[in-house]
Amino acid sequence: MAEPRKGFRRCSRCERNRSQRFFAPRGRVCSTCRKQAGRKAAHESRVQRTYGLRPGEYDVLFAAQDGRCAICRERRSQNLSVDHDHKNGAVRGLLCRRCNNQLLGKGARDRADVLRRAADYLDAPPAQALLGLRIHIDNQQA
Repeated sequence: MAEPRKGFRRCSRCERNRSQRFFAPRGRVCSTCRKQAGRKAAHESRVQRTYGLRPGEYDVLFAAQDGRCAICRERRSQNLSVDHDHKNGAVRGLLCRRCNNQLLGKGARDRADVLRRAADYLDAPPAQALLGLRIHIDNQQA
C-alpha cells in the first residue's frame, strides 16, 4: 500500500487517505469515523435503555432480518425502528419507520385483526366481486 502524500494520513478504521485536518493531533481515526462510532453508541444506548435489549442484540436482530424491515422487506438508509407491543413492552422485531408508524401505529393501531382484513381486502376487493374488474383508462400507468 502506498504511503499517503504529505499533509494526509490513513484512517485506521475506514483506511481512506484523509487530510490531517480530519484527525485529532495524535488520532488514528478520522473525524467522520469518530462521529459514526458516536452515533452508533448513542443508538445502542437508547435501544438498551428504552426497549431492554442487551448490548449487541439490536445487531443480532438486524443481521437475522438481513438489514430489512420485517414487514415490507425493504432496506432503509436509516436505522430500523425497534417494534414492540405497547401493552406488555415485548420486542417484536425491527421495522422501517413507515411500517412501524404508519401501518402498525396509525393505520392498524397494533390490531392484527385490522391487518388481516386489510390483506383480505387487497386479495379480494369487494367491488370487483360485485361489479367485475373495472379499470379506468386515465388511471393506467404508461
